[in-house]
Amino acid sequence: MMLNNLFFVIISISILCGNLFAVSPYAMTIQQNIQKKSFLAPVSFPTTAADASFITKIQIKRDDYLPYFDRSAFITLDDEEIDELKSMMYRAEIARQEAFNNSTLQEYCEQYPEDAERCPLTGNESAFAAPPDNVFDNLFPTNQTGNSTDYYMSMALTPENIAAYNLKTYNGGCTPSDRSNWWRNYIQTSSRYERIDAPFEKFMATAFRKEGDCGQLANDPGGYTCFGCASNGLCNGVDMRRVTRGLVEDLAYKKMYKAYHVDRLPDAFRGYAMWGIWGSGPRTGIRLFQAALNIQQTGKIDIATISAAQNYQGDFGDIYTRVQEKFYRNLAASSPKHRNFLNGWLNSLPLLRTSGCHVVPTSPIYR
Repeated sequence: MMLNNLFFVIISISILCGNLFAVSPYAMTIQQNIQKKSFLAPVSFPTTAADASFITKIQIKRDDYLPYFDRSAFITLDDEEIDELKSMMYRAEIARQEAFNNSTLQEYCEQYPEDAERCPLTGNESAFAAPPDNVFDNLFPTNQTGNSTDYYMSMALTPENIAAYNLKTYNGGCTPSDRSNWWRNYIQTSSRYERIDAPFEKFMATAFRKEGDCGQLANDPGGYTCFGCASNGLCNGVDMRRVTRGLVEDLAYKKMYKAYHVDRLPDAFRGYAMWGIWGSGPRTGIRLFQAALNIQQTGKIDIATISAAQNYQGDFGDIYTRVQEKFYRNLAASSPKHRNFLNGWLNSLPLLRTSGCHVVPTSPIYR
């Protein structure tokens, strides 16, 4: 009798409360046989406090009732899930670094195009159209000790000066820039890279000395240019109205200096490699640099290029300047549109000659 009364009480409560026991396994059998009835009107119940209306929030605050204070719109991961995510990110970064070390830059950038630091100029080299192959003919000077044009060879390093510096030095200091009778004799860099990378700082000081402010020359494929940063080249996609020398430094550091591995060369060679990349584009510029090293012109700063620089003996600046001169003359001879630029290119050679990190200036200039 007592069991029957208890069963009757359970059935009565279930009828009155409807879904109240929906979560209880003990009520499942009863609910399967009795029609469910709910006294609660269906509503869209907020899942977090942010989903509640303003009036509801005021009422909750007034009543000191905070049903969602510990709720979040985001899923909270447990420690194991967080560790697994960290492990996945670590493995992905290791795979990316292995691809960078074991692939060409083009292959790497095809796989990781989002790496803006190393793959910045992909598809944006319209300002650096490849010159005809014949302009690379016979670039390496046959007489390595003679001077083809005496007026810019006055700063050639003497054996004593060369001996004072180790051409294998990495991340050291650079000599000051040298005074010019033609170009600006003041430093216009932001100075932010002086302690970070002295060879890059010295190159940018050289670049800003020879580059104008903002404007466009006729027949210049680079388009509108500010401080040497061309809208069709390094500054592609940049609002040219907001270009500053500091911005140009950052772009050159990421998109040229780091992206094309100039920083892997010894200090003494970095400024020369940057000169070619800055003026002629990555592939052509690196080919000119390799021509001066008298090695295969792959257009990439690869292991062979780095090794040739590390084991170089002699005055590389002398050889490289004459390679650039020959290239300028070949380029002007191959295309009429380049002839108007020839005098300016030749006038820049004295600045190029003294732009090496370890060139000893006769009349140094400072900031």
